Amino acid sequence: MKSVFCILLFWLNACVISYATEVNVRYEDKTYYLNAEFIVDASQARVMAVLTDFENIADLNPAIIESELQDSIKQKGLRVKTVIKDCILFFCKSITRVEDITKTGNEKLEAFVLPMLSDLRSGYAVWVLTQNPSGTMVKYDANTQPKFWIPPIIRSYLLKKKFKQRVIESVELLQQKAKNKY
Repeated sequence: MKSVFCILLFWLNACVISYATEVNVRYEDKTYYLNAEFIVDASQARVMAVLTDFENIADLNPAIIESELQDSIKQKGLRVKTVIKDCILFFCKSITRVEDITKTGNEKLEAFVLPMLSDLRSGYAVWVLTQNPSGTMVKYDANTQPKFWIPPIIRSYLLKKKFKQRVIESVELLQQKAKNKY
């Protein structure tokens, strides 16, 4: 059964309104994993255009307080720095994340966290987009491991719940941008 849902484009922090077929968030071995499959009511090119508008990525997630394009040593890639600030109960944190991002046409987007420049030990995300009669099918997989301590009660249920809340907020914004993108 399909339900209206959305998915956090995990550490890039963008979301898409969709009919989710599968969404999973789990914590294992100090690493958070997120994967999903969903359909976006927009063309593949428009979805990719919104996802790669890194200078305005904060428009898609209220937790992002800074986003900046930086020089990358990769010829076919971009380097993006984001700063995210959020709170769960009493635990508030600002997280700096720097990623090298590569794009393959309108089909694939990959982000590799640079641990030496980030508050994360590791991180990787991949979006695979395919045209579908209902819009754009997106398959998303991500993992990340923070360098900082997270209280056990927060890192389990509450953080997963927060991820889903951020997804719901961001999803509507991305859908609007995908429909309105020129």
